[in-house]
Amino acid sequence: MNLKRLRYISVVILVTFTLTACASYPAVGTPLTHEQRRDAQAACIAQYTAAGAVIGGLGVLALDAILLGRTRGDRVAAGAIIGGSFAFAMAWGHCLYLFADIRSYPVAGAADTMNQTGYMSSYGSYVRFASMSIAPVKAAPGGKVRLNAVYYLMDSDMAREVTVTETTTLYYYDYTKKNWVDLGTANEEKTVALGTRGAEVNFDIPADAPEGSYRIMLRVSAMGKEDHMAKDLEVRKR
Repeated sequence: MNLKRLRYISVVILVTFTLTACASYPAVGTPLTHEQRRDAQAACIAQYTAAGAVIGGLGVLALDAILLGRTRGDRVAAGAIIGGSFAFAMAWGHCLYLFADIRSYPVAGAADTMNQTGYMSSYGSYVRFASMSIAPVKAAPGGKVRLNAVYYLMDSDMAREVTVTETTTLYYYDYTKKNWVDLGTANEEKTVALGTRGAEVNFDIPADAPEGSYRIMLRVSAMGKEDHMAKDLEVRKR
């Protein structure tokens, strides 16, 4: 393939990537109907999967041009397929806020929490998880998962309200690297009273989600303090 042809294909790939990367989606916290959420999920997944395919194809194209002085269409296509396959798990992470519905609510006030936990004002700002559970622990692509947690927010000034950020992070276990890969996050920020709070995260698993081991972490940050807990999830076709 000559240099002129290479430049033309590179421009096409980059334009395609730019168009997919610039697509707009509902802002975090936007109320969505079931149909709107489903359509936004599909569009977001398509965007990032397409971007992965584009990057894969462009990477092979550039590598061939550098090492071989020419390019092969079959290798570019293969690179796009590999990139797209790898990109799906990453796409789920990038689009996590459309797949994860994060809700929290007060369980007990500051005075009751102090009595239950033994908290003392000398402790100062206090952010700590009490418990977390996930159900089911094994799910199929296209299924649903619920994460439930309880955490404490306390401070020496028990009458104050604080800004809390609840962040959910999705990880995928890469068996080739033997390590967890951070796929993406979703978060909610709100102003709340001190005390005990419950948190519920409902996940939709994409129908095309790759099988494997995933980890869901919930992190709570407030008053310059933070704590986190995580649960593992197996995604397997039935």
